[in-house]
Amino acid sequence: MTVRTLLPTFVVDEESIITEDSAILRGGFGDTAEKRMFSFLLTGKDDKDIVARDPQKMVSAKIQAQRDLIVELLEPLNSRLKNRTESEEDESVERLDETIDDLSNALANNSDERTRLRQRRNEHYHDLIRAETQISAVDAMLTRYALLDERYSSDLERLDFISESSHYYGGLQDSLCPMCGQSLEGVSHEHEDATGLSFKAEEVYQSAVAEAAKIRGLQTDLKSAIADLERRGHYWSELKKNSSDALVDIDRQLDTELAPARRSTRNSLNELVARRVELQTVRSDRMEAARLELLKEKLERELSQPPAKQVWAPLDPMAVTDLCKEIEAVLREWSWKEDVRVEFEEARYDIKVNGKPRRSHGKGFRAVIHAAFSVGLLRFCHDKGRPHPGFVMLDSPLTTVKQRKGETTVEQAESDKITPGIEPSFWKSISEIDPSIQVIVLDNKEPPANLSRALNVQLFAGPDGEDDEREGFIPIRANRGAGNASA
Repeated sequence: MTVRTLLPTFVVDEESIITEDSAILRGGFGDTAEKRMFSFLLTGKDDKDIVARDPQKMVSAKIQAQRDLIVELLEPLNSRLKNRTESEEDESVERLDETIDDLSNALANNSDERTRLRQRRNEHYHDLIRAETQISAVDAMLTRYALLDERYSSDLERLDFISESSHYYGGLQDSLCPMCGQSLEGVSHEHEDATGLSFKAEEVYQSAVAEAAKIRGLQTDLKSAIADLERRGHYWSELKKNSSDALVDIDRQLDTELAPARRSTRNSLNELVARRVELQTVRSDRMEAARLELLKEKLERELSQPPAKQVWAPLDPMAVTDLCKEIEAVLREWSWKEDVRVEFEEARYDIKVNGKPRRSHGKGFRAVIHAAFSVGLLRFCHDKGRPHPGFVMLDSPLTTVKQRKGETTVEQAESDKITPGIEPSFWKSISEIDPSIQVIVLDNKEPPANLSRALNVQLFAGPDGEDDEREGFIPIRANRGAGNASA
C-alpha cells in the first residue's frame, strides 16, 4: 500500500467530488487495491496473511502428481477387492458376529462353571483336612483310652486277687508272730514300734470290693467315652471319604470336561475372530478405495476446470454500519433531514442517502454527499483508531460552477443547487471539528464573518490579485522586485 492508493480518501479534487462514479474507486484496469485499502481503513486489518497463488502450470502439476499417487494407491486395493462381493461379505460378517457372540457366551459360562467348581473344591478340601485332623485326634484319644481301660482291668484283677486271698485267709492255721513269737489266734497282739495298723480279712475284703466297684464305674464311663469317640471317628471318616470322592469328581470335571471344552471353544473363537478381522480389513479397504476414488474424481474435476479467482475477505458489516452512522451524523450537522439514513452500496463502493444512490443526485448534492463521506470517514478512523492520514482536502464541495474574481456570476442549473441551509451549517460544523484532525476546503464560497476566528481563512486572489494578496494555494506568487520565490 502506498499514499497513492490512499489518495482518494483524503484528497478530493473538483472533478472527483461531483463524479457519478464511486467515492472510493478511481476506475481503471483493476480496483482490488482500492477495495482492500477501504477494508483496511474500516478494520485496521491488512491482508498480510494472503498467500500469493502459484502459477497455474505449477498448480496443475501438483494436482496431476496427487492424482497419479492416488492411482498407485488404488491399484493394490482394487487387486485385493477384485474377487470379493460386498453383499456376501456383509452377510458373512453378520453370521460371524452371531457365532462369535454365542462362543463368547459359552466361554463365559465355562469360566463361571470352572470358578464355581473351584470354590466347591476348596470347600471340600478344607473339609478333608479338618476330617483328617479330627480322625488323628480321635485315634490318639482312643489309644490313650485303651491303655486306661487296660489299667482298669489290671486293677480289677488285682482287687479280685486280694478279695479272694482274704477269703482263704480264714482257713489258715494258727501262726506265730514273726516278730515276737507269740500266737496270733485270739490274743490281742501289739508291738511298741508298730504303725498301729491291724490286719483284718473282712475289712480287706470290703475295701477291695468297694475299690473294684469304683473302678468298674470309671471303666463304664470310659467305655461310654470310647463309644462316643468311635462315633465321632466314624463321622469324620465318612466326611473324609465324601470329601475325597467329591474332590476326585470335581477334578475329573475340570480336567476331562471343562478344560477340553474351554480349549475347543477358545480355538474356534480365535479362528472366527481372525476371519472377522480379515473381513473388517476388506471392508476398510473398500471404504478407503471409495474415498480415494472420490478424491481422484475431485482432482480430475480441478484439472478440467479453469482456475478460480482469489476470494478476498468481505467488508466488515459492523464497521460499515458504524461508518454510515458517522456520515449520517455529519449530514445532520449540515442541516440535512433529521431522519437521514445512509447505506453503503457494496456493488459500486458508494453510498445511498435515504435509499437514493449518490449518482442519482444533482452535482450540488453529489458534491455535498461526497464531502460528507470523506469527513465521516476521517472522523470514523479518528474515533476508532484506524489508519488514516488525519486530514482531508475538499475542492469545491459547495460550488459546482467555477468563476474567477471579477467575472460575471454564472448561473447554476436548478438540479445542481443545494439547500440554502446547508452552506452555513457546513461552515459551522467544520469550525467545531476536533482540532487533532484537519479539513482543508477549497471553494468560491466564503464562510460567515462570525466564523473567521474559528476557521483559518485564506483568500486566493488569482493572477490578477494585488501585491498584498495571495495568488493561490500552490505556488505562491514571486514577490515583485525579488529574484527568488518566497513561501
